[in-house]
Amino acid sequence: MKWGMPVMTRSRLFCNSSIIRQNLRQYGWIGILYTLVLLFQLPLQMFMNGDPNAESVKPDNLFNLGPDIAPFLLAFPVIAGLFLSRYLQSKGSSDLMHSLPLRRSNLLSSHMLSGLLLLLPPVWVTAAVTALVRPLKGNMYIYHGAEVWEWCLTLTVLTLFLFAFTMFVGICTGQTILQGVVVFILLLLPSALLEFINLHLNRYLYGYLNGSGLTSLSNNDWSPILRIMDMSYKTFSHTELWIYAILSVVFLALCFVLYPKRHSEKTGHAVAFTYFDPLFKAGVMLCSMLVALAYIGGDKQGAGWIIGSVLAGGLIGYLAAEMVLRKSWHILTRRLPIEFAVYFVLLGLLLYVPVSGLTGYENRVPASDKVAAVFAGGNYEQLTQPPQGAENSKVLVDDIRSKDPKYIEAVTALHRAVVTARPEQQKNEWNNGYLSRVSFTLSYQLKNGRTLQRTYFVPRTGFEPELKAVMEHADYKRERYQAFRMNENVESIWLGNLNKAVTISDPQEVQEFKDILTREILNMSYEDQFSDQRTRASIRVRLKPDQYGNSVNYYYDWFPSYQELGAWLEQKGYAAKIKITAADVVSAEMFRDINHSQLTYGLRNNPDTRFELARKEKRSVTVTDKALINGILEQRRNFTGVEGRVVVRIEYKDGMINYISLEEQEMSPALKALLPK
Repeated sequence: MKWGMPVMTRSRLFCNSSIIRQNLRQYGWIGILYTLVLLFQLPLQMFMNGDPNAESVKPDNLFNLGPDIAPFLLAFPVIAGLFLSRYLQSKGSSDLMHSLPLRRSNLLSSHMLSGLLLLLPPVWVTAAVTALVRPLKGNMYIYHGAEVWEWCLTLTVLTLFLFAFTMFVGICTGQTILQGVVVFILLLLPSALLEFINLHLNRYLYGYLNGSGLTSLSNNDWSPILRIMDMSYKTFSHTELWIYAILSVVFLALCFVLYPKRHSEKTGHAVAFTYFDPLFKAGVMLCSMLVALAYIGGDKQGAGWIIGSVLAGGLIGYLAAEMVLRKSWHILTRRLPIEFAVYFVLLGLLLYVPVSGLTGYENRVPASDKVAAVFAGGNYEQLTQPPQGAENSKVLVDDIRSKDPKYIEAVTALHRAVVTARPEQQKNEWNNGYLSRVSFTLSYQLKNGRTLQRTYFVPRTGFEPELKAVMEHADYKRERYQAFRMNENVESIWLGNLNKAVTISDPQEVQEFKDILTREILNMSYEDQFSDQRTRASIRVRLKPDQYGNSVNYYYDWFPSYQELGAWLEQKGYAAKIKITAADVVSAEMFRDINHSQLTYGLRNNPDTRFELARKEKRSVTVTDKALINGILEQRRNFTGVEGRVVVRIEYKDGMINYISLEEQEMSPALKALLPK
């Protein structure tokens, strides 16, 4: 008896072995299935190659071998948590368990340990097998012990987190089905809330840059579910694993704190703790109001529609929360309208204040002497994201900001003009053949260490001086047209025009081309940047492969204003190889584009329909003279659908058809003479 006493004491203090054995007998199938799934997903996949002569390959990581592990990683810990906390949700099981001469902490620790015994050994066994089969013949993958350790540590932490979170939700709820639903909703909620909040601020806050000021991470990183779904190509960092490990400890601690306070009669209730009811109602209402704003208030921008959508969303959310909490649709009481009004006013203020003028966000323009560096342009997101196939080529935000005081002054002057005039924020549109609005993202690095970011669609009309000062500055053009890419290790340059192409690979010529193209970009005038003249060719700059064999391409255009580049290409003989001439053309038919009123609005931008109308009215003519066709090709502009221009339908020998425009004042007298009066 004396030898057994310490064991019984430890059993009473920490866990009950009988409960653990019962759980393992009853739910052992979870651990067995989890083990089989993991073994099939990792070590077995290393030998499932139909070609015995294939060379071994080194995977990027062990998470992208075989079937996607994410669904199984999400399913098994949650299923284990649902079954092991089932006794809390069923009245019979709850009464039985709580009638045992055991403390609640003893009960909880027994079920917690049961879950860990079901979930963690499968991970460790799989990792051990993966490490053991590494040197075996027939293993088609090359990996190291550190990669196995990383795989094991990641799955251990995530499995522990999902199980601990499921148990925590089980203690806070009284229904198993609701527990499972709430687990997945809460795991998705951070990303969904950020998405709807960003949409709300972007829609109603003037100048708001989507995602600015909220988080530097992507929305997927804030949702454990979405983050786990991305793990096959984006492994968890050590910082992320520490965060999930700490959260696991926090949820386990909360379980032990809340479980003794949970009343047994709350079995079957939606929320086991009444002081969570206001948080539950407010959360459901806020989500419902944001969804209503996104789908109703966004389409109808009038104040009535916005207020109505918020009111409808709040009411639906409040009624749904009440019915869930009371487990009945009979919820009408005298206090219901007053309580709803209080929630609605508080949450309405929460939505309104950030987009109102109270914060000063919309009118805040930094003084130029307080700005250390600035970026201005329409390709901010493109520059700050890694190009496809080259994760290490990401441009840092600090690298694209300019420290030139004159440029900083020009950008802040443009910013002040936009804030003062507050033009409507319509997206880019064409007007009389020209881009009438320019997209600008402004990113300031202030001298006090803070950042300030805004985005606007700036109309050209009324802002010409401010736009010209910014857009003609070399720092703007260097980033906007990515001239800085010319400093990278370029392997070759490809030029293409319709079905003609040529490649420049000689190192000296590549360097000359890079230098000339950089000068041409930096010398572009304000007017050149809005010209609608057709490009003479497309340019693809190919970088040399990196250490992983990845090669990145960057794309440019040969604009007609690039005279030095054109002369160099003519001198080297490349221009003749890609130039389109009358010899490549089968036919050229043109007409003066008028009488738009005879076409329905939906057909006015359809060139074929407009040609049919011109032929019917005998306003079209076919050009056969080769010299005139060459003149058309030299002066061709983009087809914009502007009434009054001359439109030309060009059919090439390879079967391609192009529609272009001509300015009548640029046409030769002989060509104009062909147009019907």
